[in-house]
Amino acid sequence: MVTIYLLSIDRMLAQRIDEAMGGNVDVEMVQSLDEVAFEGPGVIVIDHAALPAERAIGAWIAAIADQARGRAIVLATEDMFAAQVLQAIRAGATDVLPRQAERAEIAGILSRVLNNAILTQGRPGRMTLVLGADQEAAAIAATDMALTCSLNQTPTLLIDCTLPSSTAEAYLDLKVDYGIASAVSDIDRMDTSLLADALTRHEPSGLSLLTLDGGTGDEPVGLAPNDIVGLVQLLHASSSNMILCAGSLRHSGLLRELASQAQSIEMVCSQSIRELDACRRLLDRIALDTPSADRMRLLVWDHNPHILLDGQRMADVLGIETLMNVPTDRVRLRNALNGGQPLALRKDANGYLQAIRKACDIGAPSRRRHGGLDLMRRALLRPVENPA
Repeated sequence: MVTIYLLSIDRMLAQRIDEAMGGNVDVEMVQSLDEVAFEGPGVIVIDHAALPAERAIGAWIAAIADQARGRAIVLATEDMFAAQVLQAIRAGATDVLPRQAERAEIAGILSRVLNNAILTQGRPGRMTLVLGADQEAAAIAATDMALTCSLNQTPTLLIDCTLPSSTAEAYLDLKVDYGIASAVSDIDRMDTSLLADALTRHEPSGLSLLTLDGGTGDEPVGLAPNDIVGLVQLLHASSSNMILCAGSLRHSGLLRELASQAQSIEMVCSQSIRELDACRRLLDRIALDTPSADRMRLLVWDHNPHILLDGQRMADVLGIETLMNVPTDRVRLRNALNGGQPLALRKDANGYLQAIRKACDIGAPSRRRHGGLDLMRRALLRPVENPA
C-alpha cells in the first residue's frame, strides 16, 4: 500500500486527509523525514503551518526534497497566491493543496500524485498478455490461468477485453457493473486501492475481474488506445500478478505497447489451418519488436496428437520459438462455460489443469500419502520370523 507522510503536528489535518482518501492509504504524521524508512511508493505532504518562522518556504521544501528519495512533495497551505505557489513549485513541490479544501478536492489532488508515484516508484508485478484469433478460447485460457494463480496464493487481476460481452464474466458466473471505461474516467480521482474495491471479485478464488464492456454488452464509446495503456500501466505497477486477455482489441499500436509491458505473451491457437492463418495475420499486423517476440509462447489449444498439423509446424509458421500443448475435453469445457463452473476449480480435468499450471509456472500439487504412519506402525509390529 502507498503511504502519505504528513510533516505536521495537526492531527485534524491528518484525519481530514485520511477521511478524504477513504482509509485506503496509510497516512503517517511525522516530525522529520529522518524517522521515515520509505518502504514502497509514497507522497510527502508538507503542512505550511508547521514551517519554522525563521525559514523561507523555498529553502524548506528544497531541504525536504533532498531527503525525500524521489518521493513527490505536496504543500498544504492557506496561502494560494500565485507567487507563493510558484515559489513552492520551483523549490521542488509537485502540487499545492489548499489547507481547508473539501474532501473531494483533497482526494483529487493526492490521488493524482499518488498514481504517478505508483508508476514511478512501484515495483511492477508479473503481466501476461493472452492473444488469439479465437477470442472465446483465449479468454477461457486466460481465466483458468488467472484462477490457477489466484488459488496458488498469488493475488491476481484478470482483464478481459472480449466483446460484445465478457467471456470471463460468463465463465466465472459473475455480474460485472464496472468496466475499463469507468476505470479510465475515475483514474484521476481514485487511488488504486479504491479502484481495486470497484473491481468485481470472484469470492471462491479471490480473483479480481475488469472487463472492456463493463457488463453493458456494448463496446465502450470514446475510449482511446492511450487511455487503455495508461490504465494498464497503473494497474500493472500496483498488481502482483495481472493477466490481460486482448480479446477484441485489434489496434496494432495498442497491442504492440501492451506486449512491450508484458513479461510473457501467450498465443492461443488450435490445430486449424484457418485459425493459424488468422493468428499469423494478427502477428503481422502487430509487428512485435524482437524482445517482445522472444517472450511469446504458442499454446496449442485443444491439442490432439492425431492431427497432422502439429505444434512445431504451427510454431514455425508463426515464428514462435517455444510452444506448449493444451489438451481439452470439448464437451466438458462447453459445459463448464455454460454452467459458469471453471475447470480450474475442478479436480477431474487432470491433463488440462496440468497444462494450465505449467503455463503459469506452477508445479503439480503435492500428494499426501494417507495412512503412512499406520503403515510404519504395522511394519514395526510385524512378527519377526526366526530363520530355520
